[in-house]
Amino acid sequence: MKEMPLSLLQQRFWYLCTAYPGDASPILFLTWRIRGPLDPELWSRAVSEIVNRHESLRTGFTLRDGQPVQVIYPGAGIDTDLIDLRHLPEEKREDEAQRLVTARTHTLLDLTNDPLVSSCFLRLDDDHHIWCFTMHHLVSDGASLRIVGREMRTLIEGGQLPALTIQYGDFAAAQEPDPDHLAYWVSRLEAVPPLNLPTDHPRPAAKGTNSAEIVRQMDGELAAGIARLAKGVRGTPFMVLLAGLQALLSTESGQTDFCVGSPVAGRTRVELEPLVGLFANTLALRTNLSGDPTFQDLLGRTRETVIGALRRQSVPFGQIVARLDLPKDPSRTQVFQAIFSMRNDNENKPSQLGELWVADFPHGHPKVLHDLVVDVWRLDAQGIRVGMRYDTDLFSHNRIVVLLQHYESLLQAVIADPHTRLSMLSN
Repeated sequence: MKEMPLSLLQQRFWYLCTAYPGDASPILFLTWRIRGPLDPELWSRAVSEIVNRHESLRTGFTLRDGQPVQVIYPGAGIDTDLIDLRHLPEEKREDEAQRLVTARTHTLLDLTNDPLVSSCFLRLDDDHHIWCFTMHHLVSDGASLRIVGREMRTLIEGGQLPALTIQYGDFAAAQEPDPDHLAYWVSRLEAVPPLNLPTDHPRPAAKGTNSAEIVRQMDGELAAGIARLAKGVRGTPFMVLLAGLQALLSTESGQTDFCVGSPVAGRTRVELEPLVGLFANTLALRTNLSGDPTFQDLLGRTRETVIGALRRQSVPFGQIVARLDLPKDPSRTQVFQAIFSMRNDNENKPSQLGELWVADFPHGHPKVLHDLVVDVWRLDAQGIRVGMRYDTDLFSHNRIVVLLQHYESLLQAVIADPHTRLSMLSN
């Protein structure tokens, strides 16, 4: 067993988890429906091999003189619980599986006492199981989920995993952000005002994690138009969609100055790519919509902002916040209250895994801490999916439905005429 300080990224998440506890921890999860001749012992051994392989999955936390440190435990695997639901009537097993998975993925964990990684099987029938694997965000990120899934497939199919050349602790110990990059962020974000969207309910004194999600499918013609517009300004669809969201939030709030957060993978070195751990960082993209620009002008500003941020993405956001010395407001998150994420984890289609048939087991959405999280799934011939996860203590279902409709119509308008001024987009 060894102890080490938290990484700079973990320090930020520790603050978020303790300053805004809510009713659920930020838990990342794989939930797979498995049909076929499953061997639970073989599967459990594969889970334990992955846990032993990655120090992050053997990490706990404790307090020393009031400060958190991470504790790396020896590789002893973990138990994969088996919960048998076959005693229930067949028509009730699916609902009970949903309930049990939700309980595991939407729960409040004690960071210094509860296990931060867990694995379980729900047996619905002899050849029908649900596997649920959970990791607290302090020890993992979205890319870590894909790594665990990929390694499980390799092991179940009888393959071997290559040795890791580095562990998360090595990364944490080597974090030394460029002081010039830190100075850039501090200058960029100084005195940034909060985003004040109109709410349907009074803002609570303390931020919670009660949330819901609405997803809207937008057609292929819109997706193609976004790609064309991006190409025309030597930008990316991400930049077009972000500029559209900035315009939307400006028309809703009446503000021309605010920040939108955007996650980045943070794996800037090749040896970090196969590691489970918290590498994901968040870029604070400050919006400048002053002067009633055309959308084309706004897109140029957004492009410049994104490029500048990506060049300096190695600075952990928590370190920037600490340097800004912002007042703590328990009712809202610091620097930005909305997040924009362009995701590449499109819904997985059923696939074969040896003799097994595997598919996702959808059962809800991750909790949100910010007021609004906008997820966009990659553009393709079928169109574009946009999801809005929102704080239900602030917004109603109908408000978000209208917001999604407005976002779609705004994108259609600026694709038809990029020289439209922002003041015309609110009409």
